[in-house]
Amino acid sequence: MRIISGKNRGLKLTHIGAGDLVSHLRPTSDRVKENIFNLLENGKTNLSFESIRVLDLFAGTGSLGLEALSRGARQVTFFEKNKISLKLLISNISICNVEKLVEIRRCDLTNIIKNPDKKFDLVFLDPPYHSNLGEIAISNFLKEGWLSEDSIIVFESNKEILLKEFECLDCRKYGKTFVNVFRSMNN
Repeated sequence: MRIISGKNRGLKLTHIGAGDLVSHLRPTSDRVKENIFNLLENGKTNLSFESIRVLDLFAGTGSLGLEALSRGARQVTFFEKNKISLKLLISNISICNVEKLVEIRRCDLTNIIKNPDKKFDLVFLDPPYHSNLGEIAISNFLKEGWLSEDSIIVFESNKEILLKEFECLDCRKYGKTFVNVFRSMNN
């Protein structure tokens, strides 16, 4: 795993060892990550990363949020509760030297409190496959005021996802991974 573009381009992130795979970590491959960021910058969203606020839900190693920071995001809040993932995430944050630009929250994403701060412009969502945790989490984040009026949601899954509160902008399949891109509606 590495940072693909921006100020930390080429920086290698913490290696996922065999013991980590036993913990069911499924980091986004560099190929899929590169395609996600191409979709965001050159697709229907035409997103500029300059000064945006990012949520990285079910963050794992933090690869997506760290890539957004490298490309100019102002701040990333990571949500992760798996102990092994948290160690990898903290290591990767240190490697990228972005401690002052991130916040880590360890909590259950299906039971979110009201947003105490500014709203977020971009959400990366990579929940466990074969579960509805992602749908529950994003619905709660919307309800509790975490998302800006026209926020973009990138939802990785093993299938095409439909979210009633969001406009589907794109869905692409890369191997076994579907990348679903949405925009908030009627916030």
